[in-house]
Amino acid sequence: MKPLGKVLQQADLISSEQVEIALKEQTQFAGLRLGEILASHGWLKQETADFFSQQWPAVLEQKPKQPLGKYLEEAGLLNEQQIRTILAEQPKKNLRFGELAVLKGWLKPTTIKFFLEHLAPASQLQQHLWQQAETPIHESLAQAKQLHVGMVVPQQSNLKTSNPIKQSVLDPKLLEQELARLRLFSHSTIELFQLDEKASCPEVLLAEVLFWTDGQPVLTQKLCQLLAESDAFVAAGAEAVTVQQLLQTRLINNWETQVAAEHLQGMYDSIVNNQQCDPLLLLELYEEIWQQGEVPTDNSPEQSELLRLGLVMQQKDKLKLGNRIYQSVFDRNWVKQELDKILHPSLVETAIYNPIPSVNTLSTSNTIAAPKLKLSKRFWVLIAIAGLMICGSGLIVLGFSVFKWLQIEIIFQRGNTLLYQGEYQQAIAKYNNILKIDSNYYQSWTNRGYALARLKDYNQMLESCTTATIINPEAVYAWNCRGEALYNLKQYNQALVAFDKAITLNSEDPVFWINKTEALLALKQTDTALTAVHQAIELLKKVWEFERNDSNAKELAIAFGYQAKVLLQKQDYEASLQAYEQSLRYNPNYFVALRGKGIALQGLKRDDRAIAQFYSLLDRPQLTNNQKAEAWYYLGLSLCEFRQPEKAIAAFDRALKLKPDYQAAEKAKQACPQQFGE
Repeated sequence: MKPLGKVLQQADLISSEQVEIALKEQTQFAGLRLGEILASHGWLKQETADFFSQQWPAVLEQKPKQPLGKYLEEAGLLNEQQIRTILAEQPKKNLRFGELAVLKGWLKPTTIKFFLEHLAPASQLQQHLWQQAETPIHESLAQAKQLHVGMVVPQQSNLKTSNPIKQSVLDPKLLEQELARLRLFSHSTIELFQLDEKASCPEVLLAEVLFWTDGQPVLTQKLCQLLAESDAFVAAGAEAVTVQQLLQTRLINNWETQVAAEHLQGMYDSIVNNQQCDPLLLLELYEEIWQQGEVPTDNSPEQSELLRLGLVMQQKDKLKLGNRIYQSVFDRNWVKQELDKILHPSLVETAIYNPIPSVNTLSTSNTIAAPKLKLSKRFWVLIAIAGLMICGSGLIVLGFSVFKWLQIEIIFQRGNTLLYQGEYQQAIAKYNNILKIDSNYYQSWTNRGYALARLKDYNQMLESCTTATIINPEAVYAWNCRGEALYNLKQYNQALVAFDKAITLNSEDPVFWINKTEALLALKQTDTALTAVHQAIELLKKVWEFERNDSNAKELAIAFGYQAKVLLQKQDYEASLQAYEQSLRYNPNYFVALRGKGIALQGLKRDDRAIAQFYSLLDRPQLTNNQKAEAWYYLGLSLCEFRQPEKAIAAFDRALKLKPDYQAAEKAKQACPQQFGE
């Protein structure tokens, strides 16, 4: 019996380089099968590896008793829907099963050849073969395409069929039909760019262009334009080399700065700054297609956007990678780099808005007209990546096969997506499924805790996050999660211990300093709180100096808002007012600072200015009902101090109408008349 790697190479399912890499990795990880390693890289489906390692030897020993499609399905090379489609189209197109599978792009001709050679009886195989024939070379797009797919090979002045097996799976007549729609395009394009003056065989040259662009209009036009502008004349047989060199030098290499690559630069911007979908989700989906080769269509917004951009193409019910130029530029390394750019800076960007779920001042709802926060999932994914870094190459540490480990990762990502979408119960169910497989997967315990926080189940949140810290005492976000749970359970001293542990593990994350500030405020330790929030501000200023954008500005606004809150508690109203003013310099629409400025003015007994501040705040659009209720309440307090009890009571009534359970407003309404003996 031949080694698995050799069999898979003969079937043209993997390359020799991929086998070599997998064999090297196998020597490093005892107990891992070759097929598992190949599948973990996304080079092969696990079911395909299992079929050839477990079932294929028995298939060869026995006389095949099943149709070709059945073996292809068992090998994971075709699914049931694809087989049904082929069988339904066979009578209409009068083509063999393998021919249709190849023409639809589902299988390579060499793979069909491999199965036919091993499964079909000699007499049946002979019926598949055509007699070899020759035809004179002439300039046609059909011949050019036949050369590309290996149907024919040049021999002196003729084209000769390359081998009988390729004939058996790819009918040149059908290929000619498929190319008929391209002929009109071919003629007009050659004429437009005067390619007949640039090449001995302009249609072959154009076919080479289409081989790379797959007909993408902008890329096809650009590449033809570059050929037209070139001083070189393309001799017969030099088309492929010429086009590839032109692509590398004028488009692909240094595409970020190439003048001719403006389309690729625009594509980059459309991906990483996408307005329709979260760029992280787009990149994750694109990475998945790179890893698996194809994914089933599900009509998700992310799939629709990748199709619209042209990064992927749809073949029946699958999404596959797009044209070869996009594949060369936006490759797996590029995806990894862009994911890193998104994930690592988002540590601050995400958590700063919601470090302690129960604390209202940390929510983006306190920012007037703030867009819906779309960053949460980055925070959860980051936890997963941090966990992988800790494990390193520790696939053995997990005690699972690579395939099992990948299964866990897939479930984890699904759970994170559900968490991001607000489906907290479903996310918890996914995390629970992971923990049934591997109870030591601390990332799942951590994210489960954050999901429980959204359900305000702080006791279970505490249990979940505490478990994560026990499993991995260096899991920094598990300690942060534990601190948040303790804070919400009003166990402030223990919360402070947890936040200090997170800071010990990573003192460069301003989120942990903000959370520590909140705990210290609850403990009335204002001096220490002032030191903590100062540390957060200094860290955020470093980020601001490095990259001044709207997101970083809002983070600084929140941090200065916390500084002002500490100063309010210290009754240093002048310093608090200055801190709120500083906050508003970074984010003029930050509700907490706008409200806090009025409160600081109240503390300074400048009620006339405080009244003006709250009226101004109420004039702002898109306040939530809770925000309006708070503004009316504080306005009422100032009006009462300003000896306008009737207006004050009217303000309290407005607050209670918006928020009927507003106890502070009810007490103030009762107290205000008594203050003046009314």
